Amino acid sequence: MVNKKHKRLPEPLARKHRARKRLVQALYQMHYNDMTARVVIEQFLEEQDFNKVDTEFFKAALRYIEANRAEVESYIDPHLGREKSALGAVEYAVLTMATYELLKHPETPFKVVINEAILMATEFGAEGGHTFVNGVLTKVAAATRSIEMGAASKNSN
Repeated sequence: MVNKKHKRLPEPLARKHRARKRLVQALYQMHYNDMTARVVIEQFLEEQDFNKVDTEFFKAALRYIEANRAEVESYIDPHLGREKSALGAVEYAVLTMATYELLKHPETPFKVVINEAILMATEFGAEGGHTFVNGVLTKVAAATRSIEMGAASKNSN
């Protein structure tokens, strides 16, 4: 068996990756426990090690999503192709996290946002959930990052 070496992310990118993982967990917890962002942030900071996490990204994302949930969901819900109630809470948390980033972090390429979401859905979600997340986020990216997506498709031709 060949032992493949995994490339390590540069630390700023690894910090954001860890923040995204915690964000999905926090959104999931908020969904099931009807907790506010403030309470979840306090709980996570107290109970988890945030030394190697982009804490500001985590806090800003959770606060924004809570305050602007209807806006974020307005980008997701039309592309679900099923009732929201039929969707797993993990997949919806991943879609919410990624949609926030597509809307508020144009410095992060849409392909990176989608790839990170696929990783989160694969790790935390139901079997095959990552495929669904990919399909929905591609449509959300088309709505939020149309110029960037157009440039990417021109460059790939």
